[in-house]
Amino acid sequence: MYKILFITPVKHLPKFHDYITNHFEFDVLENPTYESVKNNIDKYDILFCAPNHQTFIIDENLLKTSKIKFILSPSTGLNHIDVDSVPIISIKRDDILKQIWSTAEHTLYLILSIVRKIKPTIELHDKTLGIVGHGRLGTMVETLCKNIFSDVICVDKYDGSYEDLFNHVDVLSLHIDLNKTTVEWIDKKFINNFKNDIYLVNTSRGEVVNEQHIKDLLLSGKIKGYATDVLQTEYNQKESQFKGLNNVIVTPHIAGVTIDAQEKAYRRVMEKI
Repeated sequence: MYKILFITPVKHLPKFHDYITNHFEFDVLENPTYESVKNNIDKYDILFCAPNHQTFIIDENLLKTSKIKFILSPSTGLNHIDVDSVPIISIKRDDILKQIWSTAEHTLYLILSIVRKIKPTIELHDKTLGIVGHGRLGTMVETLCKNIFSDVICVDKYDGSYEDLFNHVDVLSLHIDLNKTTVEWIDKKFINNFKNDIYLVNTSRGEVVNEQHIKDLLLSGKIKGYATDVLQTEYNQKESQFKGLNNVIVTPHIAGVTIDAQEKAYRRVMEKI
């Protein structure tokens, strides 16, 4: 039987905790740090991690003296892991994601929060929402928001024209995969195309925006407010670009962190072993 090291809490998930207790040998490392994981990892076959409970990147050096056979992450994004030597098992493109609405609902929360934080506050019934990234999450956000906004305009990165987006949008929501073509894609050049000053919401990845440019646009007023669940500084302990700005809302990468979502995602990734 595989022995598993969890570096994310599990006791708050009663169904999942019962499942692993009945089927696996495991330990949970409380308040994990890079050093504490490195000092304990050699006793285990599988490492189970989650980005929202992690302040460091799992890299090859961390695994150097270990016998880890798999890394499990109940997430779609894997930028908290930088390893090539060990298979990584996640829920990326898994059908279970169709049952998980947490990130889409958190996006709506951020939209409502940022437009009510910035004075003067506005109503949304006569405003237009733009969604960049019309995959699973973008479609879910569209479903939640189509009866709140007067119009919802959805585009993908590789669409030929963003004319409608640039001419009409008041609130822009990002749902973009992180890859080589999307790193810091949302920058001054992109945002300055918008006819209106906009509110920007990001529940994709911190790296898809140029954070220095976003800060400059917040200070100039081109971006009225920025609400994000993700930052470029999540795993390197550096100070955020947005510290001290009163037109920014930051949540600590918790969009997918509900009991319902975690019960489904944690169980699903374990079933893939």
